[in-house]
Amino acid sequence: MRNKLARTENVRRFLAGVGTLEERGAREASMLLVVGDPGYGKTEVVEWWADMVDAVYLCGRPMLTPKMVVGDLVRELGEQPDATYEKRLRQADRLLRVRQTPIILDEAQFYLTDRAAPLEAIRSLTDRYEVPLVLVSMDQIQEKISRFDQISSRVAVVVKMTPATVADVKVCCDTLSEVPIADDLAEEIHFHTNGRYREIINAIALAERFGKHSKLDVVTRAAMVGEVITHDWRDESPRKVRPVRKIA
Repeated sequence: MRNKLARTENVRRFLAGVGTLEERGAREASMLLVVGDPGYGKTEVVEWWADMVDAVYLCGRPMLTPKMVVGDLVRELGEQPDATYEKRLRQADRLLRVRQTPIILDEAQFYLTDRAAPLEAIRSLTDRYEVPLVLVSMDQIQEKISRFDQISSRVAVVVKMTPATVADVKVCCDTLSEVPIADDLAEEIHFHTNGRYREIINAIALAERFGKHSKLDVVTRAAMVGEVITHDWRDESPRKVRPVRKIA
């Protein structure tokens, strides 16, 4: 498998959202909200973008406090956090002043506990230096954010990640597989995965492995009939490539 990111509709939608954020009028409206169900590629896309623009990537976890969050930020900016919250804030301020880079908060729901104090600690810094703040979570976070005016008023763009289309699966096959995958097998992968990118990538890996083992120039649906292409996560049962229906 190639170590690349397929330029799917979700990627294009995210980059368009970033472009809108960069052209915003109110400089304090610096938040981009990325939402969608698990498996639709949110984390993969933002990690790719973080590498591309040298952004700081933080991932939330239960029981976060402002001190912990600012400590995580300082650490990602290249220093060992000081002992107290106040000193950590001064550290983060100094480091972000020099490296004015976007900040990504994945699993953003964990930053919205109580009065959203963990998120407020980061927001106070991104406001000061007008750097983008990207929040990544499931759809339900929008309702949660709406309860905090000081946060919701700063959301400039919402990008919703959606299931892959058949065209997206074909792009993924062309981008990732070292053995060409025929369109009919890409369509079969879409059928079995319901457009979930994690499952699509696993299915492509299986198809590629089959193609290499069988020394095929192109992996087709007919070649893989009866082979496992993915698994149903609900009961862990295998999903197999269906026979090709003949047109009378």
